[in-house]
Amino acid sequence: MAQDVARTRAANLIPAHVLAQVPGFTGSTSAWATRLHGGTVNSSFRVETSAGEFVVRLHSPAARNLGADHEREARLHSAAAAAGIAPALVYVDDAFEFMIMEYIPGPVWTAADFARADRLAQLGAVLRKLHEVRPPAVAPFDVPTVLQRYHHRLAEALPEERARFARLLERGEAALAACASLQRPKTLVHNDLYHSNLIGTERLYLIDWEYGAVADPLFDLASALAYYPQADANAHVLLEASGLSTVASVEMLAHATWLWVLISYLWYRTRRLDLPHASVASLAAEQALLERLERSA
Repeated sequence: MAQDVARTRAANLIPAHVLAQVPGFTGSTSAWATRLHGGTVNSSFRVETSAGEFVVRLHSPAARNLGADHEREARLHSAAAAAGIAPALVYVDDAFEFMIMEYIPGPVWTAADFARADRLAQLGAVLRKLHEVRPPAVAPFDVPTVLQRYHHRLAEALPEERARFARLLERGEAALAACASLQRPKTLVHNDLYHSNLIGTERLYLIDWEYGAVADPLFDLASALAYYPQADANAHVLLEASGLSTVASVEMLAHATWLWVLISYLWYRTRRLDLPHASVASLAAEQALLERLERSA
């Protein structure tokens, strides 16, 4: 996990009732913490105690407005951890306001990794393993419902942009049909393969399962390509390594990727309703996604 250089007493950053659940924590002077970069809504910290190193993640209420379900996340994360794909969960709060997990040392991926065929082959192999995990029973992940939820909130808050949102929604429904999602059995998917959610070189771990789901496995590939268009040239590598080349074509993946660009754009635009003073980087990402949607419309 990428991290800040500021290291301080954990009690200065993390509530006492949360620290009480960290193994090895015995008092305000028994743990050190470092804020971790990567998340855009929640707050994460690396915590060091006599028992080892852990990650504490504090959940923001805003995450639920963006489609997060932390109960579902915990169950899917646990299944992935049992398969050696995610860090082990140490503690999950009954109210799902925070969770504690094993700290995984190692380099975080960068955007440049997605332009490399060998890295995409490695990612595809991990996704193949993930998609073979027997998923727990969780609430269904329904793309039309996700699109409608975003559309309803945005259209209500931004009536001057309703025509654009309606046009994008119609195109999204067409892309979902064109990628033939219903033809593939649903599997456990990570659904948010941003570079900071991938850790390791020899062995790859997937972190931050907030948008994990049981859904079309092609959506994992689409989420990666939606974030990183530089991976398009090696989309066939990702399909082959993930084992999906027998049930999905490069064209189907292109439709699924457009759909995920749309979902990513709607996520950013909805997030801005709650955080009107968005960062320059966040606004730039949102604009880039909109431009990709409009170029291919």
